[in-house]
Amino acid sequence: MSVRLRIAALVLTPALVAVIGVSAYWFHAAGQLRKGIDAFAEDRRARGWVVDIAPPALGGFPATVAARLPRISLAGPSGQSWRGEDVTVTIPLLDPLAPVVGLAGIHRLSVGGWNGIVSAKIAEAHLALAPDGRLKRLDLAVSQAAMEQPGASSMTLGSAALGIEWLFPPDPGHDKASLAISLGLRGLDLPDGLVPLLAHRIDSAHLEARLMGTVPDGPSLAALEAWSRDGGTIELDRLTLDWAPLSIEADGTFALDPALQPLLATSSRVRGWSGLTTRLVRNGLMEPGVASAAEVMMGLMARPDAQGRPTLTIPVSVQDNILSAGQIRVLRVPPLSLPSLLSEGPPS
Repeated sequence: MSVRLRIAALVLTPALVAVIGVSAYWFHAAGQLRKGIDAFAEDRRARGWVVDIAPPALGGFPATVAARLPRISLAGPSGQSWRGEDVTVTIPLLDPLAPVVGLAGIHRLSVGGWNGIVSAKIAEAHLALAPDGRLKRLDLAVSQAAMEQPGASSMTLGSAALGIEWLFPPDPGHDKASLAISLGLRGLDLPDGLVPLLAHRIDSAHLEARLMGTVPDGPSLAALEAWSRDGGTIELDRLTLDWAPLSIEADGTFALDPALQPLLATSSRVRGWSGLTTRLVRNGLMEPGVASAAEVMMGLMARPDAQGRPTLTIPVSVQDNILSAGQIRVLRVPPLSLPSLLSEGPPS
């Protein structure tokens, strides 16, 4: 063998071995992903679900293993269902515990009595898994989304970001946080007349919260009752809301009473209350004299914030389905019907 051939062999052999190794690893990972999809389908069928998943199209070589599901349909035992197209699952080969699920496109959804179409131009869920397969964190980013239901006005959303972190406390008592939640959204356009006291659009909202106590195991009403009975609460560490005419910053605690109705206690910094009292009077929910007295009292209590805007620091609460600001009963909150929102079937 000539010197040139020997040099070429010395250079090419490691590269060839590397290519073969990467290819073998990719095909192994692709096979595991396919098995994972099949196992997910079989697990749901065992729980009483009807599952239809089209054979995945695999790709992404060499850096990732990507599965495109041309069609996926799930129907639960309690009437909930989801149908989507071109859902993708992508696993980075260098970080297999960080899969990404692509959900852009059109989805037909039925849950909690709501039946309609959810669509988004961009929708990605980034997952972080523990070595034992438990989900540690979920980050969902959505933009240019819409919710449409036959016979009803649609809702559109500019953008939203949701983050959920499972904390797995060793002693999950009601004084330990089991979930950390963050939610931010911009440009949420609501159906006309849904909340007549406030504007058609929520300009922005941001929430940082912790769920205290054991996380309910699936959307079960019995699990939620047990969590509430054991002292479970949601600590609202930070809430901001710009929803004309109001601008609110708050922190506090959310819980459920024995009838599973909301209990809310917050310390809130409120701006724009004058516009709200005007709308309350206009909708016949507050007497003009009461509104005038309330505005005078709130004006005396208000203090300028860092930008010099009149800001009212006041406790805002919900109890017995009554929303109150300080000692003022603002309005009656419609009862929360959790049985219609939660499935009594197997965990999903």
